[in-house]
Amino acid sequence: MFAAVLAVLLAIGWAANHFAALMPVISDHQHLSAATLNAVFGVYAVGLLPGLLIGGRISDALGRRSVAYAGSAGALAGTVAMLLSQHSGVLLVGRLIVGVGVGLAISSCTAWASDLKGPGGAATAGAVLTAGFAIGPFAGGIIGTAGQRGVEASFLVAAALVVLAAVATVVAVHRAAAPKPVTAIGRQQATSGQHGAARALSWAMPLAPWVFASATLAFVTIPTRLHTGLAAPVAAGTAALIVNGASGSIQVLARLRRWGPQTGTVGASLAAVGYALAATAPRTMTVEMGVPLLVVLGCASGLCLREGLIDLEAAAPKRSRGAITGVFYAVTYIGFGLPLLLTTIGYGVAAMLLGAMAVLAAATAVSRAVRLRRDSHRQR
Repeated sequence: MFAAVLAVLLAIGWAANHFAALMPVISDHQHLSAATLNAVFGVYAVGLLPGLLIGGRISDALGRRSVAYAGSAGALAGTVAMLLSQHSGVLLVGRLIVGVGVGLAISSCTAWASDLKGPGGAATAGAVLTAGFAIGPFAGGIIGTAGQRGVEASFLVAAALVVLAAVATVVAVHRAAAPKPVTAIGRQQATSGQHGAARALSWAMPLAPWVFASATLAFVTIPTRLHTGLAAPVAAGTAALIVNGASGSIQVLARLRRWGPQTGTVGASLAAVGYALAATAPRTMTVEMGVPLLVVLGCASGLCLREGLIDLEAAAPKRSRGAITGVFYAVTYIGFGLPLLLTTIGYGVAAMLLGAMAVLAAATAVSRAVRLRRDSHRQR
């Protein structure tokens, strides 16, 4: 059952993010402006936010399975719509629907994974979702080099993966015996009287803004300032692979080495470094400058995501875990609007905004470090 839940997250991550690598090809064929293209990319977050907030709450009340199925269906519907037409209006609606579906699936499946495996389940869910975010754009970039046929093929592959993952979950549900309870330690952590929703969010929320602000800055905005000599879809896909690959790898390493809650402090610190470098870098970057920046921002995204999810699992009551997970992810995905904002406000103002973000991320790191010295909220 756990593997099937992870398969849904992998497929959902792929379907959500493969579009990033197709943006250059679609822009050429449909003659879309940079602002329109970034709006199509960012409208996904508009659908995602209610999906996350509603999906988590509904999954607490009605069960994880039904919401996961609904999310898969939404992601599939939006993907099929964009497969059939890449007109700007269809892309906007399709990405919006994909966002709603992905939100439903992420909130329910992450809580489901936590129910099944405790803290390790929540962390693994985040890493697998990140893997989907990484592999999808890279595969989409390779497929997209075939032009219009490649764009259609990429949407078809994403749709097929969502269907296969959903079918695998249906089969697993029918074959599974009664679900195993979370370990006694995990249950005590999740339901202890001294912990509650507000406490869980007070630990996780400061990390949330830096998760996808870091990721989208790295694989959407920075590639436009790099000259690699690669075809546009391959360059975009490679950037997404580097960023999300770094994010997923650092999460796996953190789990294997059993890094403690100060890992979140490191994540916020890396975000601050990444924003500061992006703000002060020249308008056109060399590969030698750009690639390390992608890695730094990817690691920042991964560590902030991992520690935020573990903070939630450690402190959140099980009865409201889905809703709280949805709220956390909703805040993380506000970062998807960053590329559009940076495009709209111009280079000079964008540099000042990134500088301000660097200061805020650094303040988050300091605040978490100080708080952990006074109140170690979880033992690992």
